[in-house]
Amino acid sequence: MKEKVERLAKCVFEYEKPDILLSEEEIVISVDAGRTYSGNFTIKNTRNTSFKGILYSSHPLFYLKQDSFIGAENQITYEVLGDYEKPGEIIKGHICIVSECGELQLPFTITIEAPYLNSSLGKVKDLYNFTNLAKSDWAEAIKLLKTREFSQVVTYHDAKYQLLHQGLIRSRSASQALEEFLVTIRKKLHVNFIVDKNVLNYNIGSDNIMDKVTLMKDNWGYAEIRVTTDVPFITLDHKIIWSDYFVGNTYPLEFVLNPAYMRPGINYGRIYLTTVHDTMIVEITCKCKKGKKEKSEDYKKYREYAYLVIDNYLNFRLNKLSLEEYVTQTAPVLQDLMTVGDKDFYHLIYVHLLIVSGKETEAGNQLEDLQAKADVWKFTASIKYCGYLYLKAMHTKEDSAIEEALQATRESYEQTSDWRLLWLLFYIDKRYDHNKALKLAEIKQQFERGCKSPILYYEAITAISEEPVLLHELSAFEIQILNWGTKNNCITEETAILFTYMAGRRKKYHDLIYNCLIRLYKDYQMKDLLSAICSLLIKGHKRNIRYFKWFRLGVEEQLRITELYEYYMYTLDETGEVELPQPILLYFIYNSNLSDRKKAFLYAYIIKNKEKLPAIYHNYYMRMEQFAYRLLKEHVINPNLALLYEEIITRQGMTAEVALELPYVLFRYEIGCNNPLIKGVCVVHKEIEEEVYIPLINGCAQVDIYTGSAEILLIDTMDNRYSTTVDYTLNKLMPWDYYSESCFVHGAVHPMLLLNLSERAGVYQKFDDQSVEIRKLLLQVKGLTGAYYSKILFDLIAYYYDNFQGEQVETYLQKIDLKELKKDDRNKLLEILIIRDNYETAKKAAWEFGYDGVASKRLIKLCSYLLQETQDEEEEKRLAKLAFYIFKEGKYNEEILLYLVEHYNGTTEDMYSLWEAANGFELDTALLEERLLGQILFAESYLEKGIDVFLRYYRRGTNHKLIRGFLSYYAYKYVIMDRALKLELFEIMKKELVYEDNDVCMLALLKKFSTQEQFTNNDMEFIDYNLHQFVEKGIVLPFFKRFQDVLSLSPGINDRFYIEYISNPANKVTIHYSLQDKKGTGECIAEEMMNVYLGIHVKEFILFCDESIQYYISEEDSEGQIVNTESVTVRLGQDMKLEEDTRYNQLNFMLTALEMQDDKTLSECINNYYMQQSVIKDLFKPL
Repeated sequence: MKEKVERLAKCVFEYEKPDILLSEEEIVISVDAGRTYSGNFTIKNTRNTSFKGILYSSHPLFYLKQDSFIGAENQITYEVLGDYEKPGEIIKGHICIVSECGELQLPFTITIEAPYLNSSLGKVKDLYNFTNLAKSDWAEAIKLLKTREFSQVVTYHDAKYQLLHQGLIRSRSASQALEEFLVTIRKKLHVNFIVDKNVLNYNIGSDNIMDKVTLMKDNWGYAEIRVTTDVPFITLDHKIIWSDYFVGNTYPLEFVLNPAYMRPGINYGRIYLTTVHDTMIVEITCKCKKGKKEKSEDYKKYREYAYLVIDNYLNFRLNKLSLEEYVTQTAPVLQDLMTVGDKDFYHLIYVHLLIVSGKETEAGNQLEDLQAKADVWKFTASIKYCGYLYLKAMHTKEDSAIEEALQATRESYEQTSDWRLLWLLFYIDKRYDHNKALKLAEIKQQFERGCKSPILYYEAITAISEEPVLLHELSAFEIQILNWGTKNNCITEETAILFTYMAGRRKKYHDLIYNCLIRLYKDYQMKDLLSAICSLLIKGHKRNIRYFKWFRLGVEEQLRITELYEYYMYTLDETGEVELPQPILLYFIYNSNLSDRKKAFLYAYIIKNKEKLPAIYHNYYMRMEQFAYRLLKEHVINPNLALLYEEIITRQGMTAEVALELPYVLFRYEIGCNNPLIKGVCVVHKEIEEEVYIPLINGCAQVDIYTGSAEILLIDTMDNRYSTTVDYTLNKLMPWDYYSESCFVHGAVHPMLLLNLSERAGVYQKFDDQSVEIRKLLLQVKGLTGAYYSKILFDLIAYYYDNFQGEQVETYLQKIDLKELKKDDRNKLLEILIIRDNYETAKKAAWEFGYDGVASKRLIKLCSYLLQETQDEEEEKRLAKLAFYIFKEGKYNEEILLYLVEHYNGTTEDMYSLWEAANGFELDTALLEERLLGQILFAESYLEKGIDVFLRYYRRGTNHKLIRGFLSYYAYKYVIMDRALKLELFEIMKKELVYEDNDVCMLALLKKFSTQEQFTNNDMEFIDYNLHQFVEKGIVLPFFKRFQDVLSLSPGINDRFYIEYISNPANKVTIHYSLQDKKGTGECIAEEMMNVYLGIHVKEFILFCDESIQYYISEEDSEGQIVNTESVTVRLGQDMKLEEDTRYNQLNFMLTALEMQDDKTLSECINNYYMQQSVIKDLFKPL
């Protein structure tokens, strides 16, 4: 700027400065609330030359990274500080560019918008935009969902979903998190699946079969289907199917059936298609035909017929079939068996059937037919041979036959130990008829060898039934045969009594014994049996509700069994309608060995029925009260305990002891979820940083929910999270809204209680003593979010400020983080800081967050303080902006105005407004005037009242270069551009010319004088002297001729006609003219016009009265561009002054007289002309 002033002071002018070119005509941008926007624009000029400039922003939010520039093309970077602005605000302003090429304003309009994210579909501003993106490009939506900005941007208009997003984004699968988020906010429907076939049947040989089922979905979105099977012969194409596998809405799930893993016959398998919401099952049945078809069918028939034979035999022995029924049903089966099984073996059984049915003749014939085979069996098939001998003995009943059969069978049995031979011995060897213990021992030995034949079980049961004393222990063998016996209803009462006794003596529970006992009880209804059942269940700690009926019967029968009443309670179903019998209620008055959970149920029952059971209630009350206090101290609660706590509090009233413990359980909710894939529940509160995870146990969990903002998320075994798509129940255990205030009054300060009460106080805008105390206590709670902590602090500061409690205000002011507050709250806090004289904190806040919207009187106070402090250069700039902001608001004082006068730099208009205001306070504005005038000259800005500023400065200004530069510049503009100047400025020019020569100022004065009609003698002398000085310098300007009436000008000036053309001195100016007279038009002549002074090009002509000149002027710039003016014709006017007796005038007189045919006058003129020339010749001699 100083360089420019120096050049002007030296009368170095630029005819026309290049125009400023900007890359933007206007900056119109949208800025996300909470973000900083960066941009840039370019400044250059029309000549692409290097130039300097200074930049000013009219608004503090529009921050320029540099405040000056120099260069040919200057990129200016700016930032819009929207970090703490509110959406919807529109900020208008401008950037003022003050440069050597002039002064220009670049307007800007800033719209503060709700934040958004960029996507392939454009801006994602809200949930609607985000849903469309997810539908179009799921992967891109996931990327946005995972960004840190998503919660602020997409949920800006729906703040309630911020907590949901915060919780869901921690899912293992981001896709599942996105799906759940969209479904929860009701922007899409949950994806459901169906399968086209649920039952499939196949006939399969030795080759694999490949097939498929088609999955169909009903909606766009994400799902994860886990595919499993319960058999090895099904091989699946995929173990996991994602929704993006689907083409359209279908997906073919392929699978392979491998017969290598199948057994012959029918094989069953399932394909499970599992999501967290549902499980679809595809039933697969494969009929496998391995080997020959006949063999497979024969085997099946053989197994079926063999089972019928054994079943019929046992039913016959158990008297379930008569002999006739037995024979009738078994004979045809044996006929069939002989076709598909071992023909000879079943032929023997058929003979046995003939014998028992009394068909002796036929039986004998059959035995004779088998004689030949028996001879062979003796050496090859001992079982068949022994069977043959047994049948022969039965038929003949001869002792020799019986002895032969016994000897052969015993020998074979000792060699093979086959149970079938043992069975033959039972009916041949008479020892077994008299020694049941031996028989039972033999059967037990077979059992221990692995034999599980029901035929032997029958023989063992028969032996015990005949001699119950044989049942002297309950080993695996006895338990097994008794289990079979009870299933077949073949246990005698005596045996049942003995078994009951032995079962009651057992120390450990056994499932088979329990099953035997309950079957026997159905048959005999004995009290001892019921006692044994209850005792066994107690020994086995069986507390499932399915055992309740036995304990109920035990109580009803008044059995004397230890813990019977306790197990009655343990197995009692608490969910249904319950009526406890009187013995139970009386028993637990004195015996309280129940678990705490069951005690709670019992006490709750008594409380619910206290009107019906007043005596019981009275007897229980002390015990219930002690129990309640103990469990409350342990912070345990369930629905029954909740009722108990309420009863105790209602009867005893709230006490300090209860109040201190109750908040631990007061906000407890019980969550139930039957989904087997859900492993736990997570609760997120917006007031607390950390989330809380609770595992589900048997589908239940207890969680604390103490504010209305809590978000409940279910977590599956894969660590994915669900908000609404998985069903659950939520049961409030206690009416916390009834007890919370009472707890606080009695001294409870639990964080959950404080947060609950604080929320309620905030809803109703309560600021009584209690609400204030709650907020104060909350500040001591660890783990609060920054935003919530700052909001509590702000509420306290506002409260104490309104109630004139300064010390408290000061304490909390030191703790608050202004970043966490909303703009309005932050502004209010800034005002409080200033009022409290906390200037340093207020200053930092003002610099960081801005002060738009802060009361002007508060800013004046802050500014006044800062003016007293020493500031560095950067602080000075900020302080100047603050002071000028206050000035623009019209609420300034003299101190601020004085500071601005000394320090402020800004646009020319703003500095002039400041100057006017300072004059109103009669301040010394010399420094401001110097800066303002310097800027006017630097930018060559036109300020209508700029001369007034100079006139005031001239009276006391000390910068002589600035004064000379200003006078020179304005004189130049007057001479070249005819800019109107005040008369006072010409007087100052004249005064300054006394001390220092200045051609441009002198020319401006002479030009001004040329417009006057009257002059003083001094003026005449001044004009005459200086005019001739310029003539001597060769500077003759057309306006000089205006003095010909008052001064004696050189004939060289008066006799000539001047054509003037003002342009850039650097351009070439050419006049194209032709002289015209009576004889016609002369030749066209092109002649370069002389630059007489600072771009004033002049061409002089001598014209006589009968001549005229037609001309036009062309101007060629440095780039060769030529501009032509319109053609003009000029002639000597009729009003020309011919009084002066010059040769030029004399000639014009002659021509005029000649044209008018005035011969007399013409003759006189000629004589005068020659006489004058003769005198001159005689009087003037060459030196």
